[in-house]
Amino acid sequence: MHPSLSKLPIGGLKLSSELVQIRLLPNSGFSVQEMFRRLADQRINLTMVSLDATDGELTGIGCIFVEDRALAEVALQPYVAAIDMLSPIGALTIFPHQARLLLIENILSAMGQDGLPVYGMASSHSALTLTTDYRRLDDAVSAVCRVVSLPENHAPFRPEFRVKQF
Repeated sequence: MHPSLSKLPIGGLKLSSELVQIRLLPNSGFSVQEMFRRLADQRINLTMVSLDATDGELTGIGCIFVEDRALAEVALQPYVAAIDMLSPIGALTIFPHQARLLLIENILSAMGQDGLPVYGMASSHSALTLTTDYRRLDDAVSAVCRVVSLPENHAPFRPEFRVKQF
C-alpha cells in the first residue's frame, strides 16, 4: 500500500482451523464433479471451493478439515495422479470486500511483501477468502492489518466452535 493512502475499512476477518487443500490438476481427464461426489459420499465437508475452467475443462480446489484427510485419500484413490493435496493450509476470510479491487490488490501485495504464500483464492458477493500456510496465519493477519482497518468491536479472528454437517 502506498504510504499516503489510508487503510481500507472492512467489517471483519476470520481464520479457519487447520485444513487440507485438494486441487484437481488441469487436463487430468477426471471430473471435478465426480471428485466432489466421492467426498460427499464419505460425508466430507468442503469448507471452500474455487472452480476454474481450463481449456474447456472444469477444475479447481476445495478445502477439507485436516482430520478428514485419511478418509479423503481413500475416497480419491482413483484420482491419486490427478490431484495435489497440500497441508497444513489455513483460510483467511475478509468481509465485506464489496468487489473492491484495490482491497484485493493491497492484501495480495502485503502478503507478497512478507513472503507469505497464497495457495488459493475464492470470492463471494461479500467475502474474500485466501488460503496460505496454516503455520503462518498470524503473519498473514499482521500483513492484512497493515492495509485494512477493522471496527473496534470486531469478532475474534479464530473460530470458537465448528459445525460439522452429517
